[in-house]
Amino acid sequence: MKQIYDLDMLRVLTSRFRMKLFSLLFRIGPVTVSELARRMDADPGQVSYHLRQMQKHDLIEDVPELARDSRERWVRASMGGFVVMDLKTPEARAVVRAWNSQRVIDQFERLRDFERTHMTLPEEWQDASFGGSHHLRLTRDELWQLAEQLNAVLQPWRELTKSRVESSEAPPDTRPVFIFYHAFPEEP
Repeated sequence: MKQIYDLDMLRVLTSRFRMKLFSLLFRIGPVTVSELARRMDADPGQVSYHLRQMQKHDLIEDVPELARDSRERWVRASMGGFVVMDLKTPEARAVVRAWNSQRVIDQFERLRDFERTHMTLPEEWQDASFGGSHHLRLTRDELWQLAEQLNAVLQPWRELTKSRVESSEAPPDTRPVFIFYHAFPEEP
């Protein structure tokens, strides 16, 4: 996980279009710009523009070894995820709020899309998906500990995914899997 201290990097991802583009790159791995444009239902020039903005901040990288000719551009996400570090200025908090708002919108849209289309998946994949909610009573330190434990559980799976994406040698029955969870204090 890359630690983000750069406000400009986060600003790039406050764009709804870029957030969706970035999310798509994580799901599908290396891909051509034309395929991204098709999947985003957007003009290739528009996609290229947004990719350049993301590349300025090392969010994506070119994969020239996959290109069949000089006109074909392949790209991929340049990191396996990131965590936003403690940014304390009012400007930083505003940027983090804008980014987080886009991130949450993206997460729930993806969940809504899954719920709308999950019956089209093979039955074994329908049975493997899961979700849940839990009501806990914790201290602030215990909540931090819970976050660290959840991240530790996911770390080997992130590493496996990264190696599969980088080598392009995933088992044929592999699918992108999206996991998201939120843990936050509520008023009683």
